Amino acid sequence: MPNDRDYICYTLLMQVFRDNAYASIALNEGLSQCAPNDKPYVTKLFYGVLERNVYYDYVLERFAQNKPKKAVATVIKIGYYLLEKMRVPDYAAVHNTVSLCKKIGKSGVAGFVNSALRAFAPPPLPQAGTALRLSVEYSYPLWLCERLIRAYGYDFTQAMLAYEPEHKTHVRVNEATITPARFFEKYVRGHCESDGVPRESAIVPTATGYYVPRKNLENMHKDEYVVQSLASTVAATAYTHGVSVTEVLDLCAAPGGKAVFVATHTGASVTACDIHAHRVDMIRKYAFQCNVRIRAVQNDAVEFRPEWENKYDAVLCDVPCSGLGLIGSKPDILFNRSESDIAALAALQAKILRTAARYVKPGGRLCYSTCTIIPQENDDVVNGFLAENENFVRIPVFSVLDNTVCDELKLFPHIHGTDGFFVAILQNKDAER
Repeated sequence: MPNDRDYICYTLLMQVFRDNAYASIALNEGLSQCAPNDKPYVTKLFYGVLERNVYYDYVLERFAQNKPKKAVATVIKIGYYLLEKMRVPDYAAVHNTVSLCKKIGKSGVAGFVNSALRAFAPPPLPQAGTALRLSVEYSYPLWLCERLIRAYGYDFTQAMLAYEPEHKTHVRVNEATITPARFFEKYVRGHCESDGVPRESAIVPTATGYYVPRKNLENMHKDEYVVQSLASTVAATAYTHGVSVTEVLDLCAAPGGKAVFVATHTGASVTACDIHAHRVDMIRKYAFQCNVRIRAVQNDAVEFRPEWENKYDAVLCDVPCSGLGLIGSKPDILFNRSESDIAALAALQAKILRTAARYVKPGGRLCYSTCTIIPQENDDVVNGFLAENENFVRIPVFSVLDNTVCDELKLFPHIHGTDGFFVAILQNKDAER
């Protein structure tokens, strides 16, 4: 059947829009149905429609008084992206999209779809300087734009939303199977910008690893690298920088990257937890891949365990959050979060932090982090905890990105080239009394 790749992309988008599926998981399953030559096309079209979804809703509202049902709207958005961003002639984009409409059993609206695509033209954007303008222009929910403007100002928010991250995967060397020097010689030398390779196809060194294009990653041995975001490794480095630790507890550890990183680089005994059994298995698999021995435990981070009281040199709380710092790499987050989620998440984060504090030894560290850029989940949670717990004090946080320290580490995509991330480190002062 011609244009099967458009149909595959449609089914994947519907899984996200209708069923709240995770984009990365849906795409990986969908690509298994594709011919090798079609995989780049499906990947670009799938993520492209997700990233332009708010804008396409805005365009559709100006074409039709009554918004079409989700299935038809999704077909039209595929057509819009073909017209806008793909190397497809306009007549072919319209023909393929109308054909797709018929394949999904919507022949009755084929004329409407045809008209929507033939009438497609960028509409006037909302007034400059408004949250609505940012929402439409950069395709982010209006509520999120309004929150970010309140927190960071209009210009900062615009720069952050306008930033387009490189579509590369960050990896660190799996030193259990290969040395960093050997890894460099085997995979990196000859593939960097300094070797004359264009930026978009180059392997880019970072403070803790490399950003690697997909085509290069496919040629690397899977046992010789570990996929872990740069922001995650920066946070893991900060947790125990400058101190000696022997016992570490990671309360929200799955899939296990930070726990394994800390165990690898400190030699500490690490207990890593998650509330769900299948995610505890993920931690064990991650540790096994890196040949690191950690204790993986199923545990609810909110519930207090007396046997852990005052036991640990460092307690890590990379808490459940809105994930809004990851939008650049996981655009489907925008479909799984609403403004009403923020207060509930902040309340959960505060509970976890209060429980975690009871596990910290006198003089030990309580490390709080999120992958969000929303102050209510970051500064507000930490400040609220400190107001209630006078025996804890904020201490400087080290950033391996530039070898500096700060009161709290805030990473932003357009400034640091990472996911959005927050790290604060608190110390139990009881030993000083």
